[in-house]
Amino acid sequence: MYKMIKNFSLGTFKSSNNWNNYKLNIINLQRNFYFSKMSVDIQAYLWPTPNGKKIYVVLEELNIPYDVRLINIGKNEQFAPEFLKISPNNKIPAIVDQNPPKEFGDSPISIFESAAILQYLADYKKGEGAPDLYPKNPRERVKVNEWLYWQIAGLGPMMGQSNHFSSTNIDYAKERYSKEVDRLLGVMNKRLGEYNYLAGDNYTIADIASYTWLLYSDKVKAEDTPYPNIKAWFERISERPAVKRAAEKANL
Repeated sequence: MYKMIKNFSLGTFKSSNNWNNYKLNIINLQRNFYFSKMSVDIQAYLWPTPNGKKIYVVLEELNIPYDVRLINIGKNEQFAPEFLKISPNNKIPAIVDQNPPKEFGDSPISIFESAAILQYLADYKKGEGAPDLYPKNPRERVKVNEWLYWQIAGLGPMMGQSNHFSSTNIDYAKERYSKEVDRLLGVMNKRLGEYNYLAGDNYTIADIASYTWLLYSDKVKAEDTPYPNIKAWFERISERPAVKRAAEKANL
């Protein structure tokens, strides 16, 4: 189901603004590296961040064969011109589908932003025997979208900011983002006290989106957590075979 492609190193850049320092490294990229035809349809451009790990999980859950091409964000590889053709926001994750459905035309399609990738893969690339992670029923789909966007707009950014400011001396920022994360976890804990999963009774891409961020929450995983419903949900998802496979490949 999975093939690792060694990341194409661009070297350590002294400054993301000083393109001359690594121009020679960039021109050594093979022109067609990012869109080159491989043995499987999906090429995933990832790094093991919370957003990158979402894509490992959904690909395993949907039984989709894929290649991984690591984009080392610590070495600024996300700024390479060839990668920017796929992800103009210079962020991972991104994918290229070499063989999209007929309604997308005959040429490969590239997709960036984790929510867009989750929706596309669950809608159009579901493998044989895979669960339905993005229901077609419009009422059910609205609920998935609500909680997917809740993570994208709220939980992820606020956890990121809380982590960033935790090592600073800016007390206002530390308190602001820590309190907002706690508020969001309270909302999530209440929801999961009413339903097994975020969008209702069934596991969906909305759960995957939040799960990989909560891998980094010691408070949620603690024995005496103030969020017992989230912890139970987290443990159920961690036991899924596809999530275990993704954990081995992405170091979840």
